[in-house]
Amino acid sequence: MNSTITGNISATSVGMSNIIASVFVALLIIIALSGNCIVCASFYTFRDLRTICNFFIISLSCADILVASTAMPFWFAQQLTNNQFLKTYPGIKKFWDSMDILCGTASIMNLVSVSVDRQFAITSPFSYAQIMTTRRAIVLICCVWLYAILMACLRIIKWPHRSYLHFVSTFSFFLPLSILIVMYTRIYLVARYQAKRIGKNYATDIKAAKTIAVVIGAFVACWLPFFVMVLGYAHSDSVPFHPPKEMVPVTKWLEYLCSCLNPIIYTCLNRTYRRAFRKLFLRCRKKIFRKHTTDNSTWVTRFESRYSVSQQPALEPLTKLGDHECTIAAVRDESDNNNVEAES
Repeated sequence: MNSTITGNISATSVGMSNIIASVFVALLIIIALSGNCIVCASFYTFRDLRTICNFFIISLSCADILVASTAMPFWFAQQLTNNQFLKTYPGIKKFWDSMDILCGTASIMNLVSVSVDRQFAITSPFSYAQIMTTRRAIVLICCVWLYAILMACLRIIKWPHRSYLHFVSTFSFFLPLSILIVMYTRIYLVARYQAKRIGKNYATDIKAAKTIAVVIGAFVACWLPFFVMVLGYAHSDSVPFHPPKEMVPVTKWLEYLCSCLNPIIYTCLNRTYRRAFRKLFLRCRKKIFRKHTTDNSTWVTRFESRYSVSQQPALEPLTKLGDHECTIAAVRDESDNNNVEAES
């Protein structure tokens, strides 16, 4: 899938545009890693975040971390060398193609699992605890990752290239997207019917569903251009498809930008995550301040012990000089008294 897209970029000498593109990808890597690691750290630190729904969100964050650590670095090298790096190492290119498919499929399938979980929570609020247990949530997450691994392994098998592009587009994007639309349509209809009957707790579930819906919208906006181009190249034999060469890196940037958006969306729209991020930040700042204060107090203690009051060799010359000045003053006073007596 990536080979079809990246192979259509002409190779020229490395210029300023390649450097700017690689810097932008590097920023995406840093933002994606830091943001998703903060989500995982908050989940590990605070007990109130350890809910069934957040299990799927953490699985999504792990997929985004995998994108930033295994897929984005190859695209960074590809941009920096003007599309020559992956051509030089075909084995690495196959690995990058497989990891790109694995991470992307894992992300969208985790979003599907989140929508299924929220659908049960809102349509069956009283029996939700019996329907979605911790064990069933873990089994569902494992099935999501096995599905993504299967889609990535199918990339290695030799079969018609056009057929594979249709297959991966259907089962990694369009079919899961259809499930998402069905799940959230059902959530909206049931929420509108039962909101007044359930009360505050139900409103909390509705807010969580809205947050996940925003995440899905951002995911679709980031991934849809990429799969449109994939289908365009799949039918390029029958229908001429010649997109601008600038569109290829833009679609890849949008694809990887999705891995940076999830933590930002949680911070802006989810009060529980926003409060957890604030607490985590304050806790880290206190630790840094405490360490800085401890280091300063240790330095002051060492300085005072080295230059204590009992060790004042530098003050002795001043004392002797003061005694000497006092002696000279006494001699002068006695001489002046003698002169006065002689005159009288």
